[in-house]
Amino acid sequence: MNSKNIAITVLFLISSFIGFSQKTMSDYSYIEVPEVYEFLQKKDQYQLNSLTKFLFNKYGFNAYFSNELPNVKKCDGLYADLETHLGFTYTKIVVVVKDCNGVELYRSAEGRSKLKDYKKTYHQALRNAFASFEGLGVAQKKLDVTDASIAPATSVNGGDMVTPGHSSNVYVPTARFSGYASDGMSYLLRKTASGYSLFQEVIGVEDDLVRVGTLAVENGNVMFEDVNGSVSKAYFDTNLSLFIKLPSGDKKYELVAN
Repeated sequence: MNSKNIAITVLFLISSFIGFSQKTMSDYSYIEVPEVYEFLQKKDQYQLNSLTKFLFNKYGFNAYFSNELPNVKKCDGLYADLETHLGFTYTKIVVVVKDCNGVELYRSAEGRSKLKDYKKTYHQALRNAFASFEGLGVAQKKLDVTDASIAPATSVNGGDMVTPGHSSNVYVPTARFSGYASDGMSYLLRKTASGYSLFQEVIGVEDDLVRVGTLAVENGNVMFEDVNGSVSKAYFDTNLSLFIKLPSGDKKYELVAN
């Protein structure tokens, strides 16, 4: 074997070793989404940070804001950022994923929008950028965050709240936004001062979200009220999947990520 062939073989072996040893995004435990983007002035302005977190969860990541993370190792996670350009014709967004050392692991295709309203154009451009993640097959391992993600609520009398037929404690999500899935559709559960609001993702409507109903936790019970005013019993299981008791049977919304 001549020197040229030896050099080619060595380079091939080195590149193969690097390729096999490099971690994929699925090998990390979570991705941290900033609560404020540098190109905006306010926390979660235009709900862009919340939408970023929701979309990461939708595409197989375990997305958290920094204040939601339990005690985890910094380098077990990834870190998200957006690069933007607000031009005369287009708003452009690129989603960037880095490791704990700032090494860029993934850069999405450029998402564009021609809408004039700031919130709508940012949302549309971000969703278009996230289309790049659809075929990646990311599936991050779930964090062991039982204590952080599940909290037994207490009643106004200080006792444990009881859900008939289930755990002696009522388990509820503590995250401000949680992604859910049911019958192939995506949902967003938003924590509010009085309970939770449940939204279905419907692309094309305002904010791409349609309110399904609200959840209230009171006197040891979880109650769901739909947009037409119908009230049904509901509960969260220990995995934080949501069940709504309908006349036709339990409707299940499975937690996509904490």
